[in-house]
Amino acid sequence: MGRSSFADQLELALPAGSRSRRFAQAGVVVWAAIGVALLIGVLFILLVRLSGLLPYLVVAGVVLLILSPLVRGLERLHVPRQIGATATFAAAAVAAPALVPILVRAFVDQLTTLLKNSPQALRGHGLVRILIDSHNSLLHSIGISVRSWVEQHQSKAPEYLGNLAVGLTRASVVILLGGVLGYLLLLSRPQFGRFTLLLVPPQRRQSVQDVLDEMGRIVGGYVRARFIVSAVVGVIATVGLVVVGMPAPLVLGFWVGLANLIPTFGAYIGAAPVVVVSLLTKPPQYVLLALLVVTLSHVVDGFFLSPLVMKETTNLHPVVVLLVVIVGAEIAGLYGVIAAIPVAGISAFLVRRWVKPRLYGPDPMAPVPIAPAPLPDDPVGEVAAESGPPDDPDSA
Repeated sequence: MGRSSFADQLELALPAGSRSRRFAQAGVVVWAAIGVALLIGVLFILLVRLSGLLPYLVVAGVVLLILSPLVRGLERLHVPRQIGATATFAAAAVAAPALVPILVRAFVDQLTTLLKNSPQALRGHGLVRILIDSHNSLLHSIGISVRSWVEQHQSKAPEYLGNLAVGLTRASVVILLGGVLGYLLLLSRPQFGRFTLLLVPPQRRQSVQDVLDEMGRIVGGYVRARFIVSAVVGVIATVGLVVVGMPAPLVLGFWVGLANLIPTFGAYIGAAPVVVVSLLTKPPQYVLLALLVVTLSHVVDGFFLSPLVMKETTNLHPVVVLLVVIVGAEIAGLYGVIAAIPVAGISAFLVRRWVKPRLYGPDPMAPVPIAPAPLPDDPVGEVAAESGPPDDPDSA
């Protein structure tokens, strides 16, 4: 009698459907949950320790994901990868210094004007002026407090502009070094893929390749789509704010587009400064126009852009999105927010692909692949015998 397998021994020790089997399965789930929690804790500590590197890695990843489709397109035209990657990165590196200084100069000029002219704007027909002129003591005190707060911060305008200059300098360094790192990854991406597969046993390489392709689809599709959608939303908001005559339209439109990178809650975060500036500098009814512009930009996003561009989805619950965005913001600020959703999407995919089937078995609703069966020796005769007319009972 041959030696029984481990599965047979397990079936004898823990029969299916028995209480001991259910208890053992519950124990496996509990220990797996503890292991996952410990792994998440270790990764969180590691990310906190390495949070200084995260901005460079995020910029490098964005460069890699945005330029990869262009490089693959050139490869399909029989252009060598080194030449295609170098030409694509060089074009982006030449275009950025030509456009970015113009936008930054206009951004800083509008922000400076907004900070310096805030006290004069409060003396116009805005909500604060109405509150100050109110005969109600409570409303009058609120108006006086808001005006004092604005004048106090207006006196710190040089400090704020200096902090902005320092932030722009740091961002320039991060973008420069991260962009070079992204270019190097773009050049050596196929070698990295082949090296990774060499570390995997041959019989599992196809499965690992499928997982890597799916991870690339999730991250690349989400990041590219999110940046495209946010850029279009920012442009629409900027143009609309210029049309309705809002002060500092480039600053506010940039903020609307930047906040749109945050899923679910970005629309509200982007609209808040627009509403505040409108209430402080314009008549109260003017806020309706400002809200109409912001709402229109997000309607275009929700009904036209996202269904068209956001085909690659991470399938994350809104609660999970909120939690990972908060964690990413705590670890690395804006860069953590950008990286949080793709990392969570990859983690969810790996759990669905490897962890869940081992804990609960295969999904009963998943399609079952059917292997092609060998054809019979005489299919015509068998089909003819099965599909012939029925025997006549009276012809015997």
